[in-house]
Amino acid sequence: MAQNLFDLVVKNGDVVADSIVRKLDIGVKDGKIVALSPEITDRADKIIESEWKMIFPGFIDPHTHMDIPIKETRSADDFTSGSIAAAFGGVTTILDFTVQDKGESLDHALQRRLDAAAGKSHVDFGMHINVTDCPDRHLERIPKLIQRGFSSFKTFSTYREAGMMATLSQFREILRQVDSHGGILMLHAEENEIIERLTKKYVSEGCFDPIYHARSRPPEAEAKAIEQAARIAGELNARLYIVHLSSRAGLESALNARRQGVKIYLETCPQYLLLTEDSYRKKNGHYYIASPPLRRQEDCEALWQALADGHIDTVGTDHCPFTVSQKDIGHGHFYQTPNGLPGVETLFPLLYTYGVVQGRISISRMVHILSKNSASIFGISDRKGEIAIGKDADLVIWNPAIDSEISTDKLHGAADWSPYDQKPIAGKIEHVILRGKSLIENGKFVGTSPAGQLLLT
Repeated sequence: MAQNLFDLVVKNGDVVADSIVRKLDIGVKDGKIVALSPEITDRADKIIESEWKMIFPGFIDPHTHMDIPIKETRSADDFTSGSIAAAFGGVTTILDFTVQDKGESLDHALQRRLDAAAGKSHVDFGMHINVTDCPDRHLERIPKLIQRGFSSFKTFSTYREAGMMATLSQFREILRQVDSHGGILMLHAEENEIIERLTKKYVSEGCFDPIYHARSRPPEAEAKAIEQAARIAGELNARLYIVHLSSRAGLESALNARRQGVKIYLETCPQYLLLTEDSYRKKNGHYYIASPPLRRQEDCEALWQALADGHIDTVGTDHCPFTVSQKDIGHGHFYQTPNGLPGVETLFPLLYTYGVVQGRISISRMVHILSKNSASIFGISDRKGEIAIGKDADLVIWNPAIDSEISTDKLHGAADWSPYDQKPIAGKIEHVILRGKSLIENGKFVGTSPAGQLLLT
């Protein structure tokens, strides 16, 4: 019997490719997209009929934190539960982070994280390397790590008391090492002196309520850190990636640097587009504590406009979930509450509903923000980021005709609450495909043993 030409054909879908939407059939063989045609008539082992459905490339979350230690607990999702949640949200690639202990080499920290992820992820994953302990003997390993295929690194301009902060001189050397060897450096940009001073002030005055999390980490802390880092990046002519941009002030600092020729990439998160500091005034306001903090409505609007204008390159989630009991560890005090929010499962539905459907961004822009740009910036565009011949067959089939709603009890991560609970969604994910194999079919998880692969650059 003749072998079928395709392993899978996805038929009659409205495919978002080449920045336009076209009705196409997609032919898949050996995990790759091998045909895009108005009509594929050749035989296939499996056919998914997708008329009236939209077909997107698998989404990339460039910023997740699975199973990391924070304030004497750990983020609630490990790579198994977190990757299942990702799959239900159409995210077929996550980029996570190492955690470097004091005195630990970058190589050892990386191996610990790879061991934690090995055989557990249902989606493909990459690993950014946190640099939080900065003696020369550690920084000298950066070129070798880039040669191994780990080309993205991250530093912090705050968390001095936790031993994570890079001084400006250390930041300069890390950036020089990373950029000169073809890597890219990411920065958590909040100016430490401002935060420490205000935190001590509010705590000494007995101001413990969640709103003081926002007051102790004001927009000017973000803006100043970006300004300082961008100045160094400009002097070195180096690329710099700002994670979780949260404020109009921070945005203006970054755009000013761009106007001066600095090569700076910007990431924001759904929480900074859709939530405001009013959440901190709720009865459960401490649940919403994450860093940077939620801002004001005018900051949300500025970030939406920057997305539409192409000034912000990516949207990640900073997925770092905690259960209610974990959030309660700090007794509601802003400075003792584990920082982080769940988000990987709701990333795409929120951006589609509140971005595309509400007319804030185009559908093409959304695909660039959620797939193509991250693939390009982080060196995996040969495999990921778009529906094109030769790319991995990572596909999301979306039914825009079925309205749904985010419901905590129907989400699939380990957190038992969501900041987006009861938010309406204009559509529903029906199928998610990773390298030609179904993870989600008709809204149900069908993955067997974890098949996620480590992505090297």
